[in-house]
Amino acid sequence: MNEVNSHKERQSCFELLRLISMFFIVLYHFLRWFVQDNPSHNGLQALWLPLHVGVVCFVLISGYFRIKPSSKGFIKLIVMVLIYSLPEIIIGVRNASGWHDVMHSLMFISRTEYWYVRTYVGLYLFSPLINVFLDHSSIKAKWYMLIISGIVSVYLGNFCRYYLYVEGTNIINFLFLYQLGQMLSYYSEQWRKIKVWKLLVAYALLNVMLVVGYYYSIETQGGELLWRLSFRYNSPILIINAVLLFVIIGHLSFTSSALNGLSAGIFAVYLIHGNHPLATSFQRNIVSVIYPYISNYLLFVGTLILMSLAVILLCLLINQLLSPVWKLSSRLGDLTYRKLGF
Repeated sequence: MNEVNSHKERQSCFELLRLISMFFIVLYHFLRWFVQDNPSHNGLQALWLPLHVGVVCFVLISGYFRIKPSSKGFIKLIVMVLIYSLPEIIIGVRNASGWHDVMHSLMFISRTEYWYVRTYVGLYLFSPLINVFLDHSSIKAKWYMLIISGIVSVYLGNFCRYYLYVEGTNIINFLFLYQLGQMLSYYSEQWRKIKVWKLLVAYALLNVMLVVGYYYSIETQGGELLWRLSFRYNSPILIINAVLLFVIIGHLSFTSSALNGLSAGIFAVYLIHGNHPLATSFQRNIVSVIYPYISNYLLFVGTLILMSLAVILLCLLINQLLSPVWKLSSRLGDLTYRKLGF
């Protein structure tokens, strides 16, 4: 989702993975809003499971290439979030009942609707320390840290049910996924030797079993357990699913400057389509409006797929129109970089 700074050259296959992940996220949001407003159609929740890998894939990519933090990159991130948070900020200020509410509305990072932004900012700030550890530790130490992080994030989040870890939207889970992405980089030669058709079969079987299994067990305890282990961002099956998709796309070898250019604006897609006022006033409502005219589930989901692609293209266009603003933020970042030296 974020534009990753890396020591490695940008690879089009992983830019494709960014686009696929964002498509999954947009389509998932459409389905989620529809089911929340039309609970009688909760069977569509089964499709949420294979689509929920998007965020995990983004963090894996960050770990694979490493975040290279700088004052320039941080300023660019903050300015982009500020610009796309303006509708939420304006609505919050207008509806404020006092200065306390006004101040909360202006805290566009800590009190934002974008939970990913809050957590990613923490990962961004932590990344220099994690990178030092990854650069100077043995492979045994890396495995130890990965396993310990996994126990804290996956085990505590799914089995101990401690509220800080439950959803996997916290910095602990992101640090675990970041390290997992780095291990995928370390062992890239090994997993690229696996036949891609075997990975495709495993990925297809896993997702068919998830969708079918949950669809037919949605009202049972078995369905509840399957959901717990397959949906949240720290759930073990979801992480395995994301890793499978990651290594499948990672087998591709091609270069596309057009694809790389599209992917560079993918963070804006998340910020625009996930903006709370926009989501509730347009996207959420239009989904419920079109369903009575397309009552067949297959045609309905197909329509949502086309709408998701349209939303992504529209958001990329809006981001391109704002390119003068991003150029100004880059100049501010360059100035700060020269002053601070990092």
